[in-house]
Amino acid sequence: MPDAPRSRMDALSEPRPPAYRAILLAKSGAVIGMVRLSVQDDDQALERARSMVDGHAVELWDGMRFIELFPPVD
Repeated sequence: MPDAPRSRMDALSEPRPPAYRAILLAKSGAVIGMVRLSVQDDDQALERARSMVDGHAVELWDGMRFIELFPPVD
């Protein structure tokens, strides 16, 4: 017997690999860049994003999931 077709909700609830990215923000809040992060988990992503803070803020995201905002360091 063939497998039953998967519903859209089933596909959305399946685990997916992380897709971490750091969004670099100017003091005005404008996006000035985006960097994909090749890390394994939230702890590594947080560490990497924190290290990117300089004269700009950094937002850390995993796909559509917001993780953290790191304010700029003057």
